[in-house]
Formats: sequence, structure tokens, C-alpha cells
Amino acid sequence: MEKAPKQSRIRRFLANFSFLKGNVLIIILSWIVWYPALGLIGGYSQLYIYALGASAIIVGAINSISTVTLSIVRILGGYIADRFGRKNVLTIMSFASAFTYLIYSLAPNWQWVLIAATLNSIFLLYQPALIALRYDSVPSEKRGFGFALTEFLPGLVSLPAPFIAIYLVLTNGTVGGMRIAYLIAFALGIIAAVIWLFLKETLPQRTDKRTSFYSDFKKEYSEAMGFIFKRMHSVALLYILFNFAFTGAGPFFSIYAKSFLNLGDFGWGVMYAVSFILNFAFLIPVGLATDKIGERRMLLVGIGFLSLFSLIYATALSNETFSLLIMVLTYAAMILAYAGYAKAVAKLEADFIPREKRGRVTAALSFVALLASAIGSAVGGFEYYLINPRFPFIVLTVFMALSFIVVLLRIKEPKTPEQ
Repeated sequence: MEKAPKQSRIRRFLANFSFLKGNVLIIILSWIVWYPALGLIGGYSQLYIYALGASAIIVGAINSISTVTLSIVRILGGYIADRFGRKNVLTIMSFASAFTYLIYSLAPNWQWVLIAATLNSIFLLYQPALIALRYDSVPSEKRGFGFALTEFLPGLVSLPAPFIAIYLVLTNGTVGGMRIAYLIAFALGIIAAVIWLFLKETLPQRTDKRTSFYSDFKKEYSEAMGFIFKRMHSVALLYILFNFAFTGAGPFFSIYAKSFLNLGDFGWGVMYAVSFILNFAFLIPVGLATDKIGERRMLLVGIGFLSLFSLIYATALSNETFSLLIMVLTYAAMILAYAGYAKAVAKLEADFIPREKRGRVTAALSFVALLASAIGSAVGGFEYYLINPRFPFIVLTVFMALSFIVVLLRIKEPKTPEQ
């Protein structure tokens, strides 16, 4: 008599993973290949630019220029994703993007890094297509859990990557170690791009009469902006505040820890590696929590913790006995808080935006967010270099508090999520 209920529980448990097939499975396989590359290059990428002769202002400028480029390119990418489909632009541009990491690896100075970063932003034309395709492929009631699960196995495979990066940098220097890391990223990027070839298109073929590119482009984005102003204007405001501050401080987390707090390459490497592991460990719980408590509450939790720990980061003491331990815990807490924010906004977008508008609307929202990021990166460089290295993180604290207020007073979840 007990077998039937037990079998029923097993079926219910397995039903949670029923979407792990087709495109979702291909996305996971591709990211299993690509995520280790991100773990290799992510921790020391800004220090690599710094070591190639860039100042803090130039580091901020490179991030700003590449971000502006990406914001413009995403608008075109969103149009292509909704008009011509997701798969083709994703597969073609991912090959091109992989080759930019070869330029990173061979760069003799920071000017070549600027070229590589700008080209990479251009080739990331495919991002709206990837975002839309993932939204299309995961059921609405499982999006928080589903988005986390698509990153779980890739994250598991990537766990050794930050430690390999530490080893490469400590044994070959920042420049030599990162050249090897970017070369590995190039090879893994090509393999990941090959896997994308097996995706299936998720956008139904459009039968409406086609007009000129300009007229059609203008019409499509007029509709997208109208949708944002009508239904997602508060979300756009949140993106502006959050991205200006978080991306403004982003390029300087590593430089601040290594040089201003005197933690060195090893200290920063440990901070990055611990945050990388904890981010993975809490990936599924954060996704499940987002589904259970809702994206609005998760936004409040994530941004609230970011406000607190960015203040601790901004006021940290250097050369103290427990400085490294405190900064490891602080940076890890910030990354976990950001993970909660990221899962919540991804679910919020997917729940708000109809399938046929996802490429354009996500691209338009990204355009707004990335412009704020670009301005934040440029301003952050001047703040760090001309005012005080702590200043970008003080600004981050203030803007996280403002973001919290926007979510608390202005953002509500849709009553009926889009499929």
C-alpha cells in the first residue's frame, strides 16, 4: 500500500525537472564548456588591464566604451531576435565573440584590450536572442528554479577555475597568467559556439507583410518603448539606479582590494574564489526562494544586503590582522546578494514581457541599463583616481538604498505571468 504514494512522490519530484530537454539542455551543455572560462578570466581581468599600463581612469573608460557599444548593439540584436529568430544570430556571433579572446591573450598594451573589448561588445549582438530563447524555453511557474538550474551544472564544473587563475597569476605574473587564461577562454568559446548549432528556433515564423528596415525597426521599437513606459517604467528606473552604481564600482573591486587595501594578487584571488564557490552553492536555493517568495521580495532582500555590505567594503581597513577575512566575507555576501537581484529581475522580465516582444523589450531595457552602466564606469574611474579609492563604493551604498526605495514603493509583480 505504501508503494503508490512513494512512486507518486518520485513522479512529482521528477516533474520539477521535466523542462530539462531540447534547448534548455543545449544551453546547459554549452555553458558547462564556457563557464570555466569566465571563472578563469573574471577575477583578474581588470588587474590585467592595469598591469598593461592603464590607469584607474582608463580602466573605467574601457569599461564605459565597451558598455556603450554593447548598449547600441543590443538594440539591433533585439530587433533581429524578434524579427528573424533567435538561433542564427546566436550561433554566428558566438563564434566571432570567441575570437576576441585571442586578441585579449596577445594584447601588447591596454589599447589592444580596448579593441578586443569593443569588438566583443559588437559581437554580443546575440545576447537578446539568448535571453529570449531561455525565457521561451522555461515554463513560467518554474522560472526562478529553472534559470538557477541552467547555471547549476556549469557552475559546478567551473569551481576549480578561480583557483587555477590564482595559480596562473602567482606562477606567471598577472600579465603572463592572464595571457594563458584568455587563450584557454578562446578555445572553450569555440567549442561552446559549436554546441549552439544544435539549438531549435523558438520564435514562430512571422507572416505579417515586411516593410523597409527603417520603418519596421522604428515601428517595432516604438511598440517596445510604449510597453516599457506603460508597464515597466519603474523597472527601468531601478535598472538606471542599480547599474550606474554597481557597474561604476565594478571595475575597481579588484584594484581597490589589491592596491588600496594591500591584499595583493593572492588576497584578491581568495576573495574572488570564495565568492565564486558560494555563489554556486546558493544558486538553486536562491532560484527556489525567488519562485516561493516572489521577485519583489527577493529584490528587496538582495538590494538590502548589497546596501549593507557595500558600506562595509567602502569603509574597510587595510593592513589589519583580520582584513582579508572580513573582505572575503564581505565580497562573498555582496556577490550572493547580487545573485538574488539577478534571478529576481530575470524572472520579473520573463513574467512581464510577452514572447513575441521579448527580444526587443529586453534589448530596450538593456540599452537603458547599459547606458547607466557606461556613465557609471566612466564616473567611477574619476572618483577612484581623483577623489578617493573609497568613493565609488560610497556611491554604491547610497544608490543601493535608493534602489531599495524604488522596489519598495514602485514595483509590483504582474498578476498573470507571461508564458
